[in-house]
Amino acid sequence: MKNKNYDVLIVGGGVIGCSIAYHLLNDGMDGTVAILEKDPTYEFASTPRSMGGIRQQFTTEINIRICLHSIQAFERFDEEMEVEREQAHAEYKPFGYLMLADEKNWDILQKQCHFQRSLGVDVVLLTPTEIKEMIPHLNTEGLLGASFGRRAGYMDPYGVLIGYRRKAQFLGAHYIHAKVVEILRRENRVQGVRTSKGEVLEGAVVVIAAGPWAAEVGKMAGIELPVEPSPQMVFHFDPAEKFAYDLPFVFTPRGQWFRHESGKQMVTGKHRSDEPGFRFDWDRKFFEEELWPGLAQSVPSFDRLKLMRGWSGLYEENTLDHNALLGSYPGLDGLYVAVGFSGHGLMQSPAVGKGMSELIRTGCYETIDLSPLNVDRIFTGRRVFEEAVY
Repeated sequence: MKNKNYDVLIVGGGVIGCSIAYHLLNDGMDGTVAILEKDPTYEFASTPRSMGGIRQQFTTEINIRICLHSIQAFERFDEEMEVEREQAHAEYKPFGYLMLADEKNWDILQKQCHFQRSLGVDVVLLTPTEIKEMIPHLNTEGLLGASFGRRAGYMDPYGVLIGYRRKAQFLGAHYIHAKVVEILRRENRVQGVRTSKGEVLEGAVVVIAAGPWAAEVGKMAGIELPVEPSPQMVFHFDPAEKFAYDLPFVFTPRGQWFRHESGKQMVTGKHRSDEPGFRFDWDRKFFEEELWPGLAQSVPSFDRLKLMRGWSGLYEENTLDHNALLGSYPGLDGLYVAVGFSGHGLMQSPAVGKGMSELIRTGCYETIDLSPLNVDRIFTGRRVFEEAVY
């Protein structure tokens, strides 16, 4: 069997991998790019199971700058990802991010807001009266205020993924349905990959963008990546009373979130620390006992909702500090990683794709300096601590 040769091999065809491929080719890379994806149906991929949000209300400068860039990209995404006169369908809805505050988190949100605004984030503080004007159905008892990111919102995660993939393929990317079982290396340099079919694909650059499977793929190269799968659930319900206005993405002080879905229905969820693992079951009891009472407290009419369905997806948790691990892997020439996003991969995908493209092509970051998220912090002990993790 004759080996095939590519300049860049990307292991993982989710939103991060496809964004990197698109940006490499769109930025003028003179070479060949291949995306390797073991499941082109994306049945268990994290991207389509995402809650679809994009915000700038972070507490670290690097995450803020990433999302300042990404929101601009999503605002023009459908047009820029057009292929043969067919636009993409991210369908970004800039209805804002509303983070509600009571006595426990109001001081924190105020401090965060001032920092965010100093970096150019379009965020304002709202009074309970202003919150009520925005969402008349919301129970504002006990609320002291809210942080409202006006240039934020949510979108169709699958539409983003397919938009990047189609555009990357249109620009010349090779999309290969194959499961990688080995990353080939000679001493301290990668040489390509081997698939489960025994096929060898040669390449001087290999990028690991395998989401929750990043640690498994890393072991194929003989490295340890501190990434593990963390199951998270989303629930879709039909409210008894439909709102005539558009909801922002709402986060309550109890850690719950809810937003509109198509047809004025709703999706909701709440982060919980389950045992890590590749599990995709969802728990009706968790919704009924843990989520529903809080939803009804926030919006009294939700007391009469009808649960339609649920699903579970995987965060790729970076167990070091819950922030992305990016860049060239130390001591192994040609190996790059873009992993460990801990729930922020979709919203960070435009900036990360751009930055990784620049690093691979030119050896340095140009648009945004992503070096604070360098993968070398696995070894240095340096950590990036983000307070606003949702």
